[in-house]
Amino acid sequence: MNYETSVLFLGDVIPYKPFRFKNKLKTIINLECPLAKKTKPVTGKVTFCIPENHLPGIFGKELLAVNLANNHILDYGIEGFRSTISELNTSNIPFFGINLPGDDSYNPIMVRHGEIEITILSAVSELTSPVIEFDDFNYLTLLESDEFKCRLAELKNIAGRLIIYIHWGTVDSSFPERKQVLTARSLIDAGADIIIGSHAHAPQPVERYKHGIIAYNLGNFIMPEFRNTPSFYDDEGNAMSVLTRKLMVWNRVSWGLEVDMKSLEFRVRKFAFIADRIIEFKSTIYDRYIDLHPEIMKVGYDMLLSRHLSRRKLRRKIGEMII
Repeated sequence: MNYETSVLFLGDVIPYKPFRFKNKLKTIINLECPLAKKTKPVTGKVTFCIPENHLPGIFGKELLAVNLANNHILDYGIEGFRSTISELNTSNIPFFGINLPGDDSYNPIMVRHGEIEITILSAVSELTSPVIEFDDFNYLTLLESDEFKCRLAELKNIAGRLIIYIHWGTVDSSFPERKQVLTARSLIDAGADIIIGSHAHAPQPVERYKHGIIAYNLGNFIMPEFRNTPSFYDDEGNAMSVLTRKLMVWNRVSWGLEVDMKSLEFRVRKFAFIADRIIEFKSTIYDRYIDLHPEIMKVGYDMLLSRHLSRRKLRRKIGEMII
């Protein structure tokens, strides 16, 4: 693989404190929270927000772009959203996945890495319960595969490499749903080169499909634990509940997808977030999930997925009883 033409795709990031990720590759992440101070949270959901922008300190000048199409970027309303955009602009960090007045749905960003043009589009699944609208305007685009394919048809002859970010999947699951596999493959068939998934907070399979690459979920790259964190606010901004969510082992391990954007050769790198540090490993206990399960298109896969989620739910319940 050629360092000069390679990009590193990383998972969900909540940049809650300053530290340094040592890395020389241009990098794209999913920013899982607004960057804002003293703004009012939306009502009736788990909300995330970080008051300081630590992205430049963590990633240096290597951030090629950040994805904003997720179920938390609008947690602190339009003011939190505007603050986030201002912070990213001030830090000269390109972003994608949001619509502004005058934009079309599936609004792409085009960036250049060396001599290679890269076009990135993004959407969020309605099943992740995102806030998408303020003042009758949709700032995020909901995933609709037929519309996505039409947009790809418009772009594929002029866009260089086409990358799609999708915020989807079942939280805590290391298995993608069959429908996700079918959707991702259909988008590769329609012209996309790379599909990157986020939201599950656990690493999921990475596959070569025809000419393209699909990473169904990269997992958490940087994520804090939440202990008695105010949440579920009312209309007056008062917290009606608290969130306690322990990081299980599968929440700490993530994949980094390193892709040569010229040849589309790739490798999966393996990270763990431990004691406020990013550590890279040659192998992890979750490597068995890198390949799609051979039963993915068979009836038995549904039962396998159900058992997997039940076991993880039980382990989380036991783990959170002893923190």
